[in-house]
Parts: sequence; C-alpha cells; structure tokens
Amino acid sequence: MLRLFLFYSLKFLMLTATGGALWLMGLILFTRIIPSFPQDGANPVDGIVIFTGGETRLKVALSLFEQKKGKYLLISGVNPHSTLAEMVAHNPLRSHITLGYAARDTLGNAEETTAWARDYHIKTLRLITSNYHMPRSLLELRHLLPEVQILPHPVVGKSFLQPKWWLDPSTLRLVIQEYNKFLFALIRRPFEDFQGLLRVKEKA
Repeated sequence: MLRLFLFYSLKFLMLTATGGALWLMGLILFTRIIPSFPQDGANPVDGIVIFTGGETRLKVALSLFEQKKGKYLLISGVNPHSTLAEMVAHNPLRSHITLGYAARDTLGNAEETTAWARDYHIKTLRLITSNYHMPRSLLELRHLLPEVQILPHPVVGKSFLQPKWWLDPSTLRLVIQEYNKFLFALIRRPFEDFQGLLRVKEKA
C-alpha cells in the first residue's frame, strides 16, 4: 500500500513539475510576442478600432483618425456612463465614428468589431489596445475576421519602457494574468468551433 502511494505521489509530482515547466516556457514565449511598435504605422486603413480600457489608447485612436489614417473609427466597449458621446458629438468627423456599448470583455470587443467591420465593408483594420493585451485581442479578432487584414497598433505603458520590465512585480503580475487569459482563450476556441460545427450538422 505504501509502495503504491509513493508511486502515485511521485507520478503526480513529475506531472506537476512538467506542467509547471511548460507553463513557464509558454510565459517566456508570450513575453516575446508582446509587440512594442505599430505594424505599418504610416499606412492608412479602412477602419480603426480601439478596445477601451485606458485614456492613452483613446488619445492614440483619435489622433490617428483625425490624421485620416482610417476612414471609420469604432470605440468598442464604451462605458454607458462615460462622456464619450458628448465628446464625439463635437468631432467634425462624428458621422464616421461608432461608439460600441455592447462589449464587456475582450471576446465581446472582438464580436462587436466583427459586426461593425462587416457592416462597413472593412478590409484593412488597425487595432489599438495595450501592448500586453494585443496577443489575446488579435487571437480573438483574427479568428472572427479571417478575411480582414488586421494591423496591431500597441500602446506601450511606462512600466514596459524599462529595459528589464519583468523585474517590476506589478508589471510581471499583469503579464502573468494576461498570459493565463491568453491560454484560456487558446484552449476555449477549438471547443467553441467544435460546438458550432455540431450545431451546423444538426440544422442540416
């Protein structure tokens, strides 16, 4: 009995150690795909979308839009209690600005953007969000909009400008939280695709 207990305990420890090592390797790879610079930042696009969550993101989006780097602008995930509607009302290009109130998370942002992009026949799209949030945002959006060219335009926070930002506990904690969410989205996606396929077969 003791021998069996030791066998399973050792097996559990080995699996835990292997899982931990894989998770750590994934985290290192994740930090390498966090972008620091916009892709083709000078090129104009059909549409610009910002996933709300910070004042700096909004400033970048409005600046690009007013420089006519995009024909249409979507601000996704707007708080219904914000004053954005009043601010947009005074913008001379307000007829080309859409405020999206439906999204509550990143997947919701992607779904809201997908509907908007298809309504406005968007073929090239510039995505603005924080740099650490960009990998998951691209994962969700590119899956729903495979026909659209999506150019990442990361907004880099001050904490990421340090040469060794990972030594800052709060920044590292933020990245680890985002990495875990990215893993969950990566695992969730195939299950949702499979469920969608089953629904299509049931209707056929």
